[in-house]
Amino acid sequence: MTISNTKSRTNHVTLAATIIAALTLSACQSTPSSPVIQRADSTYETTGLGETKIKAQQNAIASANQTCRNKQVIVVKDTVKYNGVLDERMGRIVGQAGAVLGTILGTGSPELSRDDDYEYTINFRCQ
Repeated sequence: MTISNTKSRTNHVTLAATIIAALTLSACQSTPSSPVIQRADSTYETTGLGETKIKAQQNAIASANQTCRNKQVIVVKDTVKYNGVLDERMGRIVGQAGAVLGTILGTGSPELSRDDDYEYTINFRCQ
């Protein structure tokens, strides 16, 4: 075997390994972003995080839908928790004031929200 054949095979193996890794990582994207825990009473629990309450709810429901697959998600209990830096009301006031000031100065509004400001926990069952 010549040196060029060895390099060619090494390149092919490296390319194949890269393709396999990319396919594996893209398959991981379809898994729920939040873990789903099964409880003893045949219900499940998951938590969705988001920068808004709606996004947190959508993330939790998306995880529930993936768990139930073709069945309907029945929410048994839900709770919302705000984890922002400021309290919820003050965060809105500061955000609105920043948006107005940013518009006047032409700098845009500051981004105070984070992807985990809201935490929406649901207990659900599949039917």
